[in-house]
Amino acid sequence: MKEQWYKHQLTQEQLKAFIDEARTGKNNKKAFIGIVSPAAAERIASACGKKTEKIMLESEGIRHSYKKNNHNLKDDDLLYIVDAINTATDIKVSSRKHQNNECLEICKDIDGEITFIMEVRIHYGGWLTLVTCYRLKKNRGGATL
Repeated sequence: MKEQWYKHQLTQEQLKAFIDEARTGKNNKKAFIGIVSPAAAERIASACGKKTEKIMLESEGIRHSYKKNNHNLKDDDLLYIVDAINTATDIKVSSRKHQNNECLEICKDIDGEITFIMEVRIHYGGWLTLVTCYRLKKNRGGATL
């Protein structure tokens, strides 16, 4: 019997394979990719008042992030999502909602500023789930667009 997705945290190699498959596949799969650190959970709770413990990816969020050229993502950007969530101090409630759930904007400089839009699902221990992400584009003069 196959282990349920939420009981097994992916390794970096498994995460890369999951992202690669999701970018080109049609199925919507879920993956448990990391734990929210206590310090990050505190910053998130300060921003939205909700307790979060785990981080997941869904294929749909990966496809949405990469299918839009104006998102300016590099191939390996999503490999840093757990670290970005756990170290980012720029966290705020988004004006967007996803499936009636509150979303957070988590910004982090990873060789340029990247913003992760994370849905906050408070059931089953509090999950952060990627809705989309994007990089700010810089023009030739260095200004952010």
